Amino acid sequence: MNVFLLLRWILDATLKGSVLILIVALVQYVIGRSAGARWRHALWLLVLLRLAFPAAPASRWSLFNLLPAEPRVEVPRVALTQVAAGPRIVPVGPGEVLLLNADRLATVWRWILAVWVLGVAALLLRSIVSALRIRRALNGAPASAGVPVRIVDDARARLGIGRRVRVVECDAVDAPALHGLIHPVLLLPRDFSDSFSDGELRHVVLHELWHLRRFDVVVNWILAAVEALHWFNPLVWFAVSRIREERELACDELALSCLEEDERLGYGRTILKLLERFRVPAPIPALVGIVNHKQKMKRRLLMIANYSNRTRFSILFAAAIALVGVAGLTDARGGERHMMRKLNPAAMQTMEKLSQRVTFDLNNASLGDLLGTLSNQTGVVVTQSPGTASSDAQQARFTLHAENVPAQVLLRSALHPLGLVAEPDANGVTVFKVVDRGEAEHSGPGIREEQEHIVMRSPEGEKAEGMKVKKRISISVEEPKSTVSADGTLHRELTFNIEENGVASQGKLVIDIRGATQSR
Repeated sequence: MNVFLLLRWILDATLKGSVLILIVALVQYVIGRSAGARWRHALWLLVLLRLAFPAAPASRWSLFNLLPAEPRVEVPRVALTQVAAGPRIVPVGPGEVLLLNADRLATVWRWILAVWVLGVAALLLRSIVSALRIRRALNGAPASAGVPVRIVDDARARLGIGRRVRVVECDAVDAPALHGLIHPVLLLPRDFSDSFSDGELRHVVLHELWHLRRFDVVVNWILAAVEALHWFNPLVWFAVSRIREERELACDELALSCLEEDERLGYGRTILKLLERFRVPAPIPALVGIVNHKQKMKRRLLMIANYSNRTRFSILFAAAIALVGVAGLTDARGGERHMMRKLNPAAMQTMEKLSQRVTFDLNNASLGDLLGTLSNQTGVVVTQSPGTASSDAQQARFTLHAENVPAQVLLRSALHPLGLVAEPDANGVTVFKVVDRGEAEHSGPGIREEQEHIVMRSPEGEKAEGMKVKKRISISVEEPKSTVSADGTLHRELTFNIEENGVASQGKLVIDIRGATQSR
C-alpha cells in the first residue's frame, strides 16, 4: 500500500471512529447509568472495532449514508474527486486560471507522514519493550507459596476456567495483574500475601480471573495498537481511557456476582486497601490489573455499594448496543463516502508530471494512440479500465495540434466530450467511464470546476492553504471556439497566454474529435 494512501486510510478511519466515539459518549450520558458495567464496556468496544477495522460492510442503516456520495464510475472508485491531488487549475477570474505546483504540498504531507510514523513506532516500541521486560522477569520465577492453591482452584472452578493459573510474587509489578492467555500468570507484588488475608486474596483472584475469562489481555493489545495508530487524535485517547475504566467496573461487577451479599462490603474494603498500598501502574498491554486512578475509584466504590441485579436495564441497553453497532460499524451504500474526500497525496507526483507542457500533432488517431503519445511525452503511465477499453469511445478519432499545452488540460479536453475521466494515483493515470454523466460535466484530471476557490489571484510570495507557492503559473484562456459539424465531429480551438514566474509564453490547442457525440 502506498504510504500516502495509508495516511488517507488512517485519517478516514480516525474521523469515522471519532463520530462513533461522540455517539457512544452521548448514549452513555443518556442511559449509561441505568445499565450494568458489562453493557457499558460492550458499547465502548464498538468504538474499538471501528478504529481497528475501518473497512466495514455496507448497510442502508449506516450513519455514513448521511455523507454526500461520490460520483459513480464503472468501478467502485472515486473518479477525480480528490481535488487536493497534484497541480490544480482553479478559477480566479473571467477566463483566467491558476496552476499550482504540488511539489511543496507533497513535501508537507511527507513530513506529516514521517511524524505520524515516528509516533506509531515510539508507542509500539514502548509496548513491546514493557512486555519483554515482564516476560524476562517471569523466566524461572518460582510459584508463590504464600497464596493458597485452593483459593485459585476454587475461583477457576467457579468461573469454568480449565487452564492452570500460576501465581508469582515478584518486583516486576507495582500492583496485582494478570499476564498471558494460553499460560496465564497472576502477578503479585513481592510479599503481597503477607499483607492480605485469604478473603482479600480471594477477591483479588476473582477479579483477575474474570479478566482471563473475558480475554482482556487480547483486548488490551488491540487497545495498544489502536492507540498507537491514532495517537494524534485526543478523542481516541479519551475512548481508550473509558474502555479501561469500564473494563475494571465490569470485572468488579462480575466478581461481586460470585460473592454472597454479606461479602460484597468486604470486596469494597479490599479495593480501598489496594488503592492505599499500591500506586497506579503505567499501562502495559501484556498486563491487566485491578488498581486504577484514585479519581476513578469513587465510581467503583459506589457501584460496589449499590450493586444489584440489572437485567431489565441490561436488555434495553443491549438494544442500544445493537442499534449503535448497525449504524456505526457499517459503511454507506451506493458508492464511496470518504471522510477525507479531498486528501489524495498519493497522486501528487503523477499530477506534477502532467503539469508539464507538451507539443505534438496527431492525425486520425485512436484514443489509445492519444493516451500512448501523452504517456511518452510526460513519462506518466496512462491506462484504460476494462470497461473503457471496450466502450464506444474506442471508435472516436482525434486530429489535433498541441503547442506548449499543459498535458492535463489536453487530457481533459480529449476525454471530457467522450464522457470519460482520468483518475491519478501513485502509479500513473487510469481512464474510466462515468456512469453519472452529470458528474462528468464537472470532472477532469485533477480539476473540478464547481469546487471552492482555493486561491484567489495569489501574488508572488503569498501563501496558499498555509504554505508558500513554490512555482506560480498563470494561464489566461482566450474565448474557446467550439463547433459541431454535420457528421458529428467536434472542433475546438483554445489559446493560452501563460506566465510562469514572470516569463510569458503562449500555447495553442486545436482538436477535432470525430465520433464524440455518438460515444456520449
